[in-house]
Amino acid sequence: MTDWELVDISDDKPESFIEDLENLDYGGLESDVQNLHTNFWKDADHLTEVEDRHLQVLVSSGMIPEDHIASTEPSRKLDWFVKELNGRLNPDGLSIPLKGLEIEDIEIYQKTSENESVIKLNLTEKDGQELERIMNIPNDSPEFNIQANFYNNRLYLRW
Repeated sequence: MTDWELVDISDDKPESFIEDLENLDYGGLESDVQNLHTNFWKDADHLTEVEDRHLQVLVSSGMIPEDHIASTEPSRKLDWFVKELNGRLNPDGLSIPLKGLEIEDIEIYQKTSENESVIKLNLTEKDGQELERIMNIPNDSPEFNIQANFYNNRLYLRW
């Protein structure tokens, strides 16, 4: 895997960004293992309280101690990260509200290999406190390229 590369952040409005994932209709044709597993977790209402408490511990520690979950389902780690920051996950990216931050307070780095892509997000508040999160993102294309836009106090990442 290569070293971290800095991602340029544009302050332009992002092009046609899908904001609402839940309104997408796949017509019942999405049935790969990852989607079935994700749908199982969404429909497992009896596990919601346990999952929420577990998620709270994971988020407060800033990491996922279960290496097996992180390695077998990196999308779950990404989903937790996005929920932690009250963002939205979309098929081609994510959006996160970052009220109170300016574009210069945000740094995004990427590492890409042939089978995975990793994003590192560094946020620095006005008082100097920093938040750093590292997440795996889907890399289905050999011409993978991440685009970052900070528009209207919202960070948009597209891949």
